[in-house]
Amino acid sequence: MKKSILFFNDISLSPSQIHKLRGYIGNLFREYDLIHNHDIETGKPIYRYPLIQFKIINKIPAILALTQRAIQVFTEMFMSLEEIVIDGRQIPLLDKDLSVETCEFGFSGETYMYEFISPWMGLNQKNFKAFASHGTQRKKNELLKRILTGNLLSMSKYLDLQLGIDQRIKTDLQFKEVKANLKGRQMIGFKGIFKTNFMIPDYAGLGKSVSRGYGVVKKIL
Repeated sequence: MKKSILFFNDISLSPSQIHKLRGYIGNLFREYDLIHNHDIETGKPIYRYPLIQFKIINKIPAILALTQRAIQVFTEMFMSLEEIVIDGRQIPLLDKDLSVETCEFGFSGETYMYEFISPWMGLNQKNFKAFASHGTQRKKNELLKRILTGNLLSMSKYLDLQLGIDQRIKTDLQFKEVKANLKGRQMIGFKGIFKTNFMIPDYAGLGKSVSRGYGVVKKIL
């Protein structure tokens, strides 16, 4: 799979400002629904795995693009984006660093270890109730493993990766609960490590709100 990352090396944004960066660029390039994931004519949300994701990596604001289709949109952005406006403040972009590479993605016969470097928002309203009702940590972990597997299956589906009948994703995890602010609401997220036999591109997101910088994954082993 093709992957591209655009770093804004000379500016500083907090994690809570990433959605504002996404909103500004989404409005600036509103003709590209891959950026804002809304139908251009109706304004209705397009439910899919985001191919363009906004995040902070090593304290640097960044935008990730997955697949050749998204990278083509990326090129347009890189060439024409000279400043951003956050909270009414004009911020010139003097040091943009763009990289493009081919990365491995999909089922593997080997097991890899990953770390969530930003909170994984794995719970929705329905499975939060199930999570809260489980009295033991073992049962909670089993639920989170199923949710994480579902995230990987959903990601592969929207990226047009078909798994074979005998290709079953396995996961194991070690997480701790953290507080996360999502769209102005305090919610439970998770930080920690997990193992799986599925290859994930570094800095891609899993779970809810990955286009806003949540659930960022980094391979550590």
